[in-house]
Amino acid sequence: MARRRSRSGRTSKTEQEFVSEAEEIIERMRGGLADLEDQRAANDEVDPEVVNRLFRSAHSLKALAGLFGLDPIRHLAHQLEEILDALRLGRVSLESPAISLIAEAVRVFATLLEAVGDAEAIEVAAAPVAGLSEQIEAAVRAARSGPEVVEALDVDPEVLRTLTEYEEHRLQESLRHGRHIVLVDATFEIDSFEAGLTALSAAVRSQGELISTLPAPDDGSDSRIRFSLLSASSLAADALAGRIDVPGASVRSAMRRAAPRAPAAATPVEGADGLPSLQSISETVRVDIRKLDELMNLVGELVIQRGALGDLITTLQSHHATAWIANDFTRVHKELNRKLKDLQTAVIDVRMVPLHQIFEKVSRVVRGLRRELGKDVRLEVRGADTELDKLLVEELVDPLMHVVRNALDHAIEAPAERVARGKPPQGRIGIDAFQRGNHVVIAVSDDGTGIDTQGLRARAEARGLVAADETLSERDVLELIFAPGISTRLGVTDTSGRGVGMDVVRTNLTALGGVVDVKSTPGSGTTISMTLPITLAIVQSLIVCVDEQRFAIPLGSVLETLLVEPREIQRSRDRELLDLRGEALPLRRLSAEFGLGTPPPEAKLFAVVVGIGDLHMGLLVDRLEGQQDTVIKPIQGPIAAIRGIAGATEIGDREPVLVLDVAALVEDPQRRREAPCP
Repeated sequence: MARRRSRSGRTSKTEQEFVSEAEEIIERMRGGLADLEDQRAANDEVDPEVVNRLFRSAHSLKALAGLFGLDPIRHLAHQLEEILDALRLGRVSLESPAISLIAEAVRVFATLLEAVGDAEAIEVAAAPVAGLSEQIEAAVRAARSGPEVVEALDVDPEVLRTLTEYEEHRLQESLRHGRHIVLVDATFEIDSFEAGLTALSAAVRSQGELISTLPAPDDGSDSRIRFSLLSASSLAADALAGRIDVPGASVRSAMRRAAPRAPAAATPVEGADGLPSLQSISETVRVDIRKLDELMNLVGELVIQRGALGDLITTLQSHHATAWIANDFTRVHKELNRKLKDLQTAVIDVRMVPLHQIFEKVSRVVRGLRRELGKDVRLEVRGADTELDKLLVEELVDPLMHVVRNALDHAIEAPAERVARGKPPQGRIGIDAFQRGNHVVIAVSDDGTGIDTQGLRARAEARGLVAADETLSERDVLELIFAPGISTRLGVTDTSGRGVGMDVVRTNLTALGGVVDVKSTPGSGTTISMTLPITLAIVQSLIVCVDEQRFAIPLGSVLETLLVEPREIQRSRDRELLDLRGEALPLRRLSAEFGLGTPPPEAKLFAVVVGIGDLHMGLLVDRLEGQQDTVIKPIQGPIAAIRGIAGATEIGDREPVLVLDVAALVEDPQRRREAPCP
């Protein structure tokens, strides 16, 4: 089983908390920078929401670093605020070289975070900060200043006097682009205005830009509060009024002078005791993943003890003198079992996170690579809300990134080449995520050249991986891309390297209990599907027995079980097969796999049909012993890792049982071709 990467033990608990929160802030900043880059590439105007998010992130990082006494991060974040403020005020354009300094600052932030907890490393990482700060200061000084023309605008002067410098800039930019300036007025009861104002603000934003919210007391009652929302929209006031579906709201143009009206500051909402409420509006709590690991381990131990209790009850039931006690214990055991399942489900749910976290990272990589490679590629993502265990998500990042890079570099043709082949100039890469039973499938598809199977086989033969006279199916040839040192193209690029990587993708996914599969059509495209279990925590397993040795097979991979007569087993090219409803099912004997005793030729066997993704196989065992909740733990000590064994578990009688790595058993095509019959 794969183990999660962890930070150095030098960091204290408070430092780890800082790093965790700071990493989230920096990740948001990377997303904002990618959006800015898109706007610059499209020669578009600055999106104020994107710049504001970046500014808030820099401010949050500055405050956080100040709280923990990390001056290099605090100082650089303050400098970043300066340049972002200049950008949102229009004093710096997207074309300015100063924008590249933002990306450099974010890179330095990441380097500084890596050094937290090591004073010497911090000092080394902080070396570029002074020089970068000077560059930012120079860029801000050289930034152009916008003309002061706000006073000349035909907007209510009382409104203008309440605006901040930034709001004045947004008003000026909106007028420069020919947008209508309107005021949306509404009055709310003071004890319930938050919900109404939120709904009104959302309605205004859906039709344009909300520049400012101006509160003022209502003339009719002290218990009511009036708000005027200054907005810029492509719609005139009359047309906009039909789009604002909020009771009591009225829309009027701000492009004329109205009677003076003195706005007052908003009155803070007070609690029942007359004091401002100090309650947090957040309903979330940040939890260290290691605490969740510990909690899951405790639940796992309870699962083992529950199984042991069940065995004790069975023993009590077998004796007449204690049978009546066993009946009472059985009722308690059933209730315990019900509550423990609820607890188990709740803990697993807490560990689940949506895949959009890594899909956003992939999206940013695609944006950068398509500029670097000069390719026009559209990324389509579906199923970003699909959830997976946090630990699995962390380990999925690198394999997914490598597959997408390969698609961009190797598969998608240049625009001119695509047009010559009768394709649209813009290529497509799709990422689809969806749940299939107890697994999640992430499929990466492209509409590129497809895999040249003849060239792939030739390279495999040249490396001695395949004999020249060996017969391979099309599927077996495609599987060769996962062999070490095999590339899907002859050229070498900085993006995808020298043919190493796809074998690592398979190895990493197999370590997580997953599989990777490939389908390709020459000239049309390729799809690489990665299938992973939803969680590696507590799983239900089928207990099987081979020559008195018990094994656990995760139930999420078990499709069905069959009683097999010896005469039903067929042989083809040194492989054993079973005719399963007209389809040839490959078989593998666990007795031969792990060097155990072989049953008599006439003995009946059980076939456990297992599958992950599109790969199916039948495992032949002596008998089935039922289902158990199992906690899979890695095997530690001097014993080398054994392919086909994922770890070990304990069942009710405290006996250790080996857990089969189904992914490793079903996805090794070379072994399936070469495995001899017993």
